[in-house]
Amino acid sequence: MAKKQLVKDQDKFIVRLPDGMRERIKAKADRAGMSMNEAIVWCLEREFPAPVTLEERLHDLANMVSMLKDSKDPYEGVEALIAEIEETVDKIASDKIPTDHRFSKMVYDRLTYWRELELDNWRDKHESPFDDENWSSSFSDAAGDPFPDFPGKEEKD
Repeated sequence: MAKKQLVKDQDKFIVRLPDGMRERIKAKADRAGMSMNEAIVWCLEREFPAPVTLEERLHDLANMVSMLKDSKDPYEGVEALIAEIEETVDKIASDKIPTDHRFSKMVYDRLTYWRELELDNWRDKHESPFDDENWSSSFSDAAGDPFPDFPGKEEKD
C-alpha cells in the first residue's frame, strides 16, 4: 500500500466558495464519512484525473487478454477488448496518453490511415453502383443513361 503524502509536502490552494456551498460540502462529506478536503479532492480527481501512462494502459490491456482466455463468453470479452484497444490507440494519437512525440505521431498517422481504410471498406460493403436511388427514374435521353451503348439494348422511340 502506498504511503500517504505528508500534508506539508502537498500543494495548497485557496478557493473562494459561493454562499452556502461550504455547508453543502460539509453535509455531504459528513454523510460519506470524509473530511471536506477529502470530499473536494475526490470530486476534483473525477473531473481532472491524472494522465494514464502508456505502460499502465498496456498492463490493463494485458490483464484483459488474460481474463479473456479464462472467459466463458469470449465474444463479449473480445468486443470489450477491441473497444479498449481502440480507445487506447485514440488516446495515444491525441496525446491524452503521454508518449514520445514521434511515437504518438506514428500512431496518429496509422490510425488515420486505418480509419480511411475502414471507411472505404464500409463503402464497398454498403454502397452499390447498381442501387436504383443512384440513378434517375427515367432515361429519356442518352445523356441521362449510365449505359448508353449497352449491347442488345432496345432503342427508345
